[in-house]
Amino acid sequence: MDILIVELNRVCIYTVPKHISYSEEEFKSKGDYFKAIGYKEENGKIESIDDYTERLSRYMKLYGALVQTEVGGFQNLHGLREGWASLPRFLNTLPANILTATALDSFLEMAGYTLYCRYKNQFEKLLNIIACDFLNALQEGGVESRSTKLSKVKMLI
Repeated sequence: MDILIVELNRVCIYTVPKHISYSEEEFKSKGDYFKAIGYKEENGKIESIDDYTERLSRYMKLYGALVQTEVGGFQNLHGLREGWASLPRFLNTLPANILTATALDSFLEMAGYTLYCRYKNQFEKLLNIIACDFLNALQEGGVESRSTKLSKVKMLI
């Protein structure tokens, strides 16, 4: 499980959770930045944001499935407790944008019900914070917040 989680963290920075901001001093080009946050490059071209967000969604769903997996007789070291602890870190440290909204939606889609069953009132409070703070931050996000893809993700959340 440790090796799987390490590989998942390597290919999807939002499972850590962490975010890398673009800086001209740190990156030679936007392409280098995109590669640093996980975009794939094939034949010298960086993948589209649609392809990246789809892949990001799949990785976060896999992470959500892993944290809720319990095998009789074995303790999952990356179980619900770690999944639960990652949500406040995710909300407190990552900017609200299309990528983080997609990651949050995908994780909650896969692990949300199990987290609710375990943490009930605390989970409801966290959902309230997501609805009030995270979604409002998405609305204040400028041009990006007007995209139909972002609107769809907001509705799903």
